[in-house]
Amino acid sequence: MNSHSICVICDNKLKGKQLLYCSIQCKNANHQSYPAQKKRGLERKLNLVKKLGGKCTNCGYADNLAGLAFHHLNNKAFKLDVRSLSNRKEELINEEVAKCVLLCHNCHAETHNPDLDLAKLLIEPTALTTELHPHVTK
Repeated sequence: MNSHSICVICDNKLKGKQLLYCSIQCKNANHQSYPAQKKRGLERKLNLVKKLGGKCTNCGYADNLAGLAFHHLNNKAFKLDVRSLSNRKEELINEEVAKCVLLCHNCHAETHNPDLDLAKLLIEPTALTTELHPHVTK
């Protein structure tokens, strides 16, 4: 039986297996619209960021939600961007976040690109050639 007897959008009576919405139009207006997806994704990200400590595990950055990223330690099944956070089941998201640590975007970029250390490249610019063409040796 339905947990609600009327549509949460238009107050029409629900029929059959309908749980919240009486039609695709009502569901799209509330749940599938871009603003609704964005809001849901940001709310989920905020909760997950809180769950992971609310700051970059490397440098402690904690100023802006958009400045924080989930860094997979291994076995990446899917990206954890706002779009994925809004459209996937929470159980799957929680399983994916369990494989991650929270990093700011700077620390995340440095983690994925350790050979692009600016101090090293300013001293030895030829190291950039090696980074761009790994088969070239010094």
